Parts: sequence; C-alpha cells; structure tokens
Amino acid sequence: MAQHATDTGNTRVLATVTLGAARPTADMEANVMKSKNSTRGIRVSGRTARALSALALTLAAVGAGVAGATSASADATVHTIAQATTAYAPYLSSQDGGMAANIYFSISCYLTGDNVSGPYGTENVWDLISSPYGTPYVNSGTFIPDADVYTGSNSPVVPRCSTVALGTIIGGNPVNVLSAPGSGSPVDTLPVGERIAIKCYTTSSTWVSGPYGSENVWDQLSAGNGWMPFGTPGWVPDALLYTGSNSAVVPHC
Repeated sequence: MAQHATDTGNTRVLATVTLGAARPTADMEANVMKSKNSTRGIRVSGRTARALSALALTLAAVGAGVAGATSASADATVHTIAQATTAYAPYLSSQDGGMAANIYFSISCYLTGDNVSGPYGTENVWDLISSPYGTPYVNSGTFIPDADVYTGSNSPVVPRCSTVALGTIIGGNPVNVLSAPGSGSPVDTLPVGERIAIKCYTTSSTWVSGPYGSENVWDQLSAGNGWMPFGTPGWVPDALLYTGSNSAVVPHC
C-alpha cells in the first residue's frame, strides 16, 4: 500500500498540507479593545466574536477530517495495480483464481498470511473482497494480496477481519464443495490440507464422519468464485474441517 495523491506507474507523489495560524485582519484588530485599569481584560465586539467563532469551527472541522482520514473503515473501494492472485484464505497455496490489473472492487477487512511482493514492496496483508457475489471480473469473498492493491494509504484502510474464520481440510480424501448444506451437486473439490475461510454454519439432516467424530454441521465458504448462479458460496462438512475449536467459530447462517 502506498499513500500518494496521484498514481503514475511506480512514482508516488505525496501531498502535504500545512495548516498555519490564522492572521487577524485589520478589522478584527480594530475591534479588539483593552479596557484601561479594569479587571475585565479584553472586550471583543460582536463582529469579531463571530469571526473568531467561525475560525474555531473551521479549524475543528479540518482537524476532524484529518483524524478521520487515518482511521480504518469497512467496505473501501480499491483497485488492482497488477495482475493478482485470489485465494480461499490468505495463503498462496489456497489460490482459487486471479484478477487482472485495474479492476475496481470493495474490501471489508484484512488478515495476515503469506508474503507477496508487489509494485511498492513486500507485504503479508491480504484483503477480503466484499463486492457483491457475481460482480464481473471480481472473485467475491476471496482474499487478495494487499501488495497488488492500490488503497491510497500506507496503513490498512479496513479493520482486521472478525466475520470469517480459517480452517483446514482434513480426512483421508479430497472434500467436495456442495451447492447446498448436505445436498446439492458438487461444485468444487478441495484437497486435504487446503486452507479456506468460512463465514457461517448451519445444520442438515446429512451427517458426515470425520477424524473427530460424526457431525451434521455444514460450513459456508466465504468465497463465491462463480460456482453457483450469482456466485453463491458453497458448503463443506464441518467434520472434515479443522478450525482449532470444538465450538462454532463463525455465527449461524
């Protein structure tokens, strides 16, 4: 991520604004009168008071704007600055596809994972794509290396992800991703050891046996990847997904 006012190739131009103290006008000086031999101090006319009040409000608004510009907020609009990998999780081994340069999309949060080198350096930050499922040329719900994304800032522009959890496919065989929890047709196959992000869970009448027992819990992947109409994400059995917890790590769908 690189903070610059204009994006011209690999050249970064940083714009700096310096706010100086406001210099009082002659009119303001003429209206500020000091009372002789009085404990009341400085008397300010109504015109000057209004001018000073307006100046204070202006400086306060500028300060609030500068402070707000440095804070992270969800669903920032960004674009790729190079051809980029997209992945089920913030790891190169979890690649599911890619995106061309100069594609605009939204991101909602980030996680750290594998290091990736981009036009402005190497980073381990990966952004979660939050554009609506089915958006053309965008793999919604997947992670993209922040090193390949122009955000206009050297710091994260979105908060750390708290709405998805990472898991690893386990068991002795590849796991089918289904179009519905416990039913539907296979829409993809994930190898053992594949790391993925899930966003919620539900239960089904279909039970699946795994290394730690049988469950009827099914987890919905974060990634849509165009498997279904409008890119709806698929489902995997929780019994074949290692999350590091015996309890749910994501909310109910």
